[in-house]
Amino acid sequence: MTQQQNPTRQLIGQSWIRKVLMVNGVSSGGTALLLLLFPGFVGELTGLDNQAALMGAGAYLLLVVAFTFIIASRKIVAPKAVLTLSVIDFLWVVKGVVLLGASSPFLTAIGTAAVIFITVVVGVFAVLEAVYYNHNRSYDNAR
Repeated sequence: MTQQQNPTRQLIGQSWIRKVLMVNGVSSGGTALLLLLFPGFVGELTGLDNQAALMGAGAYLLLVVAFTFIIASRKIVAPKAVLTLSVIDFLWVVKGVVLLGASSPFLTAIGTAAVIFITVVVGVFAVLEAVYYNHNRSYDNAR
């Protein structure tokens, strides 16, 4: 089959997934900076008093943020890269649920609300990323 008979497949939703990735990156970056710069304050506010763990989560988030911005800045938003980010986000959701179960006696009301809110928001990002991948999963095979 020639190039003329098999035109290049167009990606569906590149514009909106870039926006989703940018919002994900900015919100995750803000959370990362909060955890890295003010772990004592975050610990007191939430009931999570392990400052090293909070800072570790912040450092991890910075890596995810860098990956997110790299994906969003490419000329073509690669479906497999977005799938990778979706898996990372789904794993974050699982961690949030585990944190709620394991730390609920120690969490403050603000801490519980924050963990639930962040888990839901990251879950929404994960679903939107998975939808983008699902619509474009055959893109890499068509190239």
